[in-house]
Amino acid sequence: MGFSNLIYEDYIADPHLYGTRPPKWAYALHQKGYNSISPIDFYNSIFEEDLEDHRSPEDYRSGEYGAIAVEKKKRVDKNGKPILRLDKKTGKKVETYRGHRITITKGNLELYRFIEESEGFCLMSPISYAGKHRTLKNARYLYALCIDVDHLKPNGLRELIHSWTGRPLEYRLPKPTYIVCSGRGLHLYYVFAKAIPLWPNIFQAIADAKTDLTRRLWSSYVTSKWEKPEYESLVQGFRIPGTITKDGGYALAFECSGEKVTIEYMNQFLPPDKQMTEIYKTDYTIEQAKELFPDWYKRRIENGEPRGHWTRHPGIYHNWKEKILNGAVVGHRYNCLENLCSLGVQCNIPPDVIERDCHEVMIKFEAITDDPDNHFTEYDVLCAMKTYHLADEGAYRRRVEYIAQKTGIPLTPAKRNGRKQEVHLRRIRALQKADYPKDEWRNKEGQPSKSSIVKTWRLMHPDGRKIDCERETGLSRHTILKHWEITPLLLGKVATPNIDTFNIDFEDERTVENADD
Repeated sequence: MGFSNLIYEDYIADPHLYGTRPPKWAYALHQKGYNSISPIDFYNSIFEEDLEDHRSPEDYRSGEYGAIAVEKKKRVDKNGKPILRLDKKTGKKVETYRGHRITITKGNLELYRFIEESEGFCLMSPISYAGKHRTLKNARYLYALCIDVDHLKPNGLRELIHSWTGRPLEYRLPKPTYIVCSGRGLHLYYVFAKAIPLWPNIFQAIADAKTDLTRRLWSSYVTSKWEKPEYESLVQGFRIPGTITKDGGYALAFECSGEKVTIEYMNQFLPPDKQMTEIYKTDYTIEQAKELFPDWYKRRIENGEPRGHWTRHPGIYHNWKEKILNGAVVGHRYNCLENLCSLGVQCNIPPDVIERDCHEVMIKFEAITDDPDNHFTEYDVLCAMKTYHLADEGAYRRRVEYIAQKTGIPLTPAKRNGRKQEVHLRRIRALQKADYPKDEWRNKEGQPSKSSIVKTWRLMHPDGRKIDCERETGLSRHTILKHWEITPLLLGKVATPNIDTFNIDFEDERTVENADD
């Protein structure tokens, strides 16, 4: 059995409850003024609300981000006796183990249950994974850099603390956010203010930085094994606070600085060739980007144009608000509101309007609650608003299918009759050239006329609807209706859906081009 609320003060207040002494170095950390923090608060601080929502096994979706905890359990037969194997090195029979894995989702409730029910050796890395397997390929975001310092000398802890408090600045090491007493050693957690995406080039940069810091933390003043530091993988799992240690005690977490770190802060303590750069950017080189994205390269690199911004029509935002007010159901409410905040960014809605609308939606959502233990609260609004203020670009580039799945509101993607956008546009331009060989559809007097804007849009979107034209061109409904008719021979029969239905296309060319460079 583990303890998800365990802190040092409780440990020493009732040692008989735990049946063992606190782990090594816990008393010394307490004496030096470091406050103990419970496993609940520890992991809430690391992951916050960034993980995916909980799903039942039958509703699980591959590719969603969750943390993974593993418990090493003894293998036993049907009579409860240990299953043994022959150790080839020693020639003796030893116990065998199996791994019990569990996915951790938003709120970390599975983790706290896991800690309470644990009986063996429990590990977890401060990383989210895409899928159920704890592999390097599936690693997505790094929430903290964790370094294991072991084989401490009698004065090793004092020297370790001195390395980030007492040394001259040029020799000082970064101060950890938390320290975990793992049994015989210490785990130093540097929790990032912003999770780091583990793209291949970024992974290597972080791994190199960790290697350098490990080598310097394992100094001759700190550990007896300083000549042979133990370098661990970036995805290495570490003992979970509140679970049992090798010595039979329970791992404890302590606040060191209690402050999350930035890449800029960490780089202060790294040599120039080990500093972490381009961490939150794409892994494409400029040369690769020039080949893959020639339009972007010409616009941003050659012409020096500023980074683009979202320019979607505000009608998309207001339409979605009506959709969730009328169609949201319990179980999908939070995702509906979070997507409203995402659209608020894309449609340049002012923050005061977003906040007002979120509270309006909150009142409606709470009104449809049929479970007294499942209220929709101010806290849900604050979590959703994080997408408006803090989310990365991925939050604004969601596929229609993904949005429909997460929100429970049916959406229909824009149709090109199964053709890719490039093929579709090439076909439309050929038809345009056949019907207007001298480009007479163009307005050669300067700024395009409203009529030509509508006609051009219809040529580019033969299956498009009036409401789509309105939101993408910014023209009024009256203007759209006035200039809607176009050569029937060119477009063929164009079905016009009910204008009250709204097609949200989160991947239209204009949006993607302007959103992120």
